[in-house]
Amino acid sequence: MAEAGHQRLLLSGFNQQVMTGNKIRGYIRLFFIIIITILAFITVSILGLVPGNRYKMRLKVRKLWSKGFVFFLNYHVEMKGQFPTDRNYLFVGNHRSSLDPFVCLAYLEGNPVSRADVRNYPFLGKVAELSVIIFVTKESKTSRSATKEAIHRALSEGKSIMIYPEGKTNAAPLTATFQKGSFDIAAELGIPVIPFAIEYKDTADYWDHSETMAEHYFNHLAKHRTYVRMSVGEVIHGDNAFALLRQSQQWINDEIITLREDWGGLAQEKVLKTDIEG
Repeated sequence: MAEAGHQRLLLSGFNQQVMTGNKIRGYIRLFFIIIITILAFITVSILGLVPGNRYKMRLKVRKLWSKGFVFFLNYHVEMKGQFPTDRNYLFVGNHRSSLDPFVCLAYLEGNPVSRADVRNYPFLGKVAELSVIIFVTKESKTSRSATKEAIHRALSEGKSIMIYPEGKTNAAPLTATFQKGSFDIAAELGIPVIPFAIEYKDTADYWDHSETMAEHYFNHLAKHRTYVRMSVGEVIHGDNAFALLRQSQQWINDEIITLREDWGGLAQEKVLKTDIEG
């Protein structure tokens, strides 16, 4: 009993040291992230005054900015496939972490759809706004309608869209309910869909909203290295929104299982039946 208590005490002390180390590392990384965010803010602001295709230039700045996040957070990203750039697409993927968009936007070019509260983050929100991110307040019917219009307009103008149809981060083994709105627009305009799957080796990196974003960052994402896998699927064509949704979600679910095969796989008792909204 005494020995077991001593071991628990040692383990508790070790965990506390790890947490402290994560926080120190997290603050150092945060400093560099603030620096590159300020530089990105200055750059996109200047680009607003420059003639020419400012949209393309802003995409390039955002891609470099996202790559900076991946570098300073020491994310080891293993890519399977590539995001095509030959035309515009609707890119749809599963959502694990609040930092998923930075990983994705380091590899693809398109207009992401994000929660409206991101706009309120110091500098980060302003850079996001200037770099053509579509914001949505999910609780507001007016905002959701405006978001669909913005997606429709962007796709009609030949721009790509990146969206997480689950609507928020999901810590379940497989994807949650997919919202159909963006698939409706893709089907209407004849825009091909490309699904992608993102997975973290450590499932503690999933954000299940049981802690604040700041707590999640310092507790998990500020560790020494984070291992990520991202896989890009084949192009899906069609004029039926529900079929596009079903095929995309099925591919993502299958790919999540594949990506996790040598990472311990999925806990079978936790696998949920995919709930697809009609």
